[in-house]
Amino acid sequence: QVRALFPDREAFVDRHGTGPRTLTALREVLSATRRRGWAEEDGEVTPGLASVAAPVLDHNDHPVAGLAVTYATAPGHSPVADPAALAAAVRRTAALLTRRLR
Repeated sequence: QVRALFPDREAFVDRHGTGPRTLTALREVLSATRRRGWAEEDGEVTPGLASVAAPVLDHNDHPVAGLAVTYATAPGHSPVADPAALAAAVRRTAALLTRRLR
């Protein structure tokens, strides 16, 4: 599926000069995300904003939705003290939705 979505370098969007630019780099990001159990990005979509996310799974353990929280990281905004703690809350909520779907 990943190769179908990103068949060549032209398929990668360069919004702000950040993020993976090759299939190999993307696979590394996806592998790290799977191991960690949650996704994160910092300024890749919008400079000054970061997000953490977790999957909501169906009865076959296939992702059917994603749950994310986005927060400001730009100067002048109160920083999130611990993105990992925020990610833990997102994962708990995604797990609750997963249980309800099943």
